[in-house]
Amino acid sequence: MSFLNPLFLLGLAAIAVPIVVHLVRRTKAPRIEFPSLMFVRRVPQRTIRRRQLQNLLLLLLRCLALLLLVLAFVRPYFGSGQAESTGQRANVVLLDTSFSMRYGNRFEQAKERARTILDQLSGDDRAALVTFGQSYDVQSRFTTDINQVKSVLMSLKPGFGGTDYVQALRGAEGLFKETRAGIKNIVLVSDFQAAGRNPAEAAYRLPKDIKLTTIDLGDPSSPNLAITDVVIEPLIYQPKYAGKLTARIANFSDEAKQGVRVEFQLNERTVEMREVKIAARDATTVEFTGFNLNEGINRAMIQIAGDNFPFDNRFFFTLRRADQLKALSIESATRGRSESFYLRNALTTGENLPFTLEVKTAGSVNPTEVSQYRVIILNDAGGINQALATQLIRFVEGGGGLIISAGPHTVPSEFNQSFQNVAPAKLEEAVQLRGDYVVMSEIKTDHPIFEVFRQSGRLASARVFGYHRATPRESAAVLARFEDGSPALIEVAHGSGKILLFTSTFDASWNDLPLTPIYLPLVRQMTRYLGEHDENAWHRLGESFTVAAAKDGTPPAVDAPNGERITDRKQTAMGELIINAREPGFYRLRYPGNSEFAAVNLDSKESDLSRLNLEEFISSVTGADPKSAQAAAGSEKLSNEEVESRQRLWWVLLIAALLLFVAEALLARRTKMARVIG
Repeated sequence: MSFLNPLFLLGLAAIAVPIVVHLVRRTKAPRIEFPSLMFVRRVPQRTIRRRQLQNLLLLLLRCLALLLLVLAFVRPYFGSGQAESTGQRANVVLLDTSFSMRYGNRFEQAKERARTILDQLSGDDRAALVTFGQSYDVQSRFTTDINQVKSVLMSLKPGFGGTDYVQALRGAEGLFKETRAGIKNIVLVSDFQAAGRNPAEAAYRLPKDIKLTTIDLGDPSSPNLAITDVVIEPLIYQPKYAGKLTARIANFSDEAKQGVRVEFQLNERTVEMREVKIAARDATTVEFTGFNLNEGINRAMIQIAGDNFPFDNRFFFTLRRADQLKALSIESATRGRSESFYLRNALTTGENLPFTLEVKTAGSVNPTEVSQYRVIILNDAGGINQALATQLIRFVEGGGGLIISAGPHTVPSEFNQSFQNVAPAKLEEAVQLRGDYVVMSEIKTDHPIFEVFRQSGRLASARVFGYHRATPRESAAVLARFEDGSPALIEVAHGSGKILLFTSTFDASWNDLPLTPIYLPLVRQMTRYLGEHDENAWHRLGESFTVAAAKDGTPPAVDAPNGERITDRKQTAMGELIINAREPGFYRLRYPGNSEFAAVNLDSKESDLSRLNLEEFISSVTGADPKSAQAAAGSEKLSNEEVESRQRLWWVLLIAALLLFVAEALLARRTKMARVIG
């Protein structure tokens, strides 16, 4: 038992008052000599004893009433963990530092509650401090120096990452291996956001010898507006952006939002502003188009206004305006219409095209000029001389992309001799299906070339009447096959480049592919896959991404969005710099003579502040009754004043004291009446 106002114990001295009164008022019979006892009234001995007992009972009632009255003013309470007073205790304070803890003053409350827990530990208890978001970090290992742990605690700040409760509990569980304490306790301080529970980890259980105490800082309702996604083409090859920039804005509250202002900024200048309304627990999209871009990298941002939680009201991304790359189609010299007719139309019709296409015959190509192109297409080109074949191989080794289609002009023996060491497959005899056809099947829809057909499945609509059989190399990957199992599209990497082999034609001589709607996106996807470098408009927080080295091979200096230079630098085998995104905003990449930028945004799941079912969560990870676990946690997570105010023992003591005073008054009156009558 502990006391909230121990100084009032001095009032126990008041118990001496009834004792002194009892001793002073104790009557002594005077000694009187009588010549005869016949004139003295005889009093029974038991009446005297009864009166003595009544006086002692009155003294006891008065003393006990004063004792209870003093204890009521002292305000006693039973502290937490009385049943665990024996044995050394090890306590891990798990503090949530995820992005959602920035809401209101949650994080300051969390630190204050954690400090209260540390203050309640006894001198031989050991404590450790672990922070967590998507992963966990051990801030202080087990120690009896509680002041050192509190010093680390008060220096902490909330982060921007997501939440994963099971990973945090795993980290705390692993930390207990460093101690042999008989009593193990985890104090989990969080707002208990629903997004922090991973359904894939539902089977996780804490060991039975570890007790879980939860301190809930969440609010029943936490309304929030957030920009959760932006869909954009990151590479633009013309001055004006003609596509659609689509921003998704979500309303994570139970009330509709009217007049939400949406602002689109480009290179720190406002391009356009809109106002939208969003229904409760719903989302809307806003589109922008027709804006001009500067050459090189452009920093862009979508910003909204309308709530009191501004951290997820901005979405950062980049748009790169680049020069068109050069592509070359090599075909056989034939009379009449060019066999690259459909290919030329597919790669030169439309807007924002990454390539300018040139069409030449095999005899007119200067082998020394091959290196100026980014992608080369051998469109059923027969008669490739050895000099051109050698330059094409070097072109691929240097990082170029080569697309080969095999049709009636492709002689398998000549092809195999010219490209025997680099081709994805060895070509065999041509198959002509008279009056019949096959379609493509076994398509790897997870490959970037086929990602636009992932849901439609329309590739099977193209009919193929002729193709070359092929035997893929061991290092090659078959991306699609025909119905009879023959490879249709094969890929292989060679040097720094890649080669794609299509065993039919890109014109209508062996298939009707050019006459179907899938021809244009398929050809463009193949060309983009080999020719364009990877460009992301933005990255998610917590992801690692790479940035290219400078021309001299040295990595750029990198400044975080807060302006601090990143010193933790790791490189890939290709010399690219690996950046771990820990903060939203623009990362500046300082190259010699110019600067690039990379955009990082929050995980959209963290913007939904809906609460976790805490009782279900406790039951899931401990296997215990959540109500009893919460009751046991109550005294742990409250201050001394809060614990005492919940127990309210002083009320019981005060009422008991009053009852004793009433009983004492009744007994005293009865004793006095007895004396008078007697």
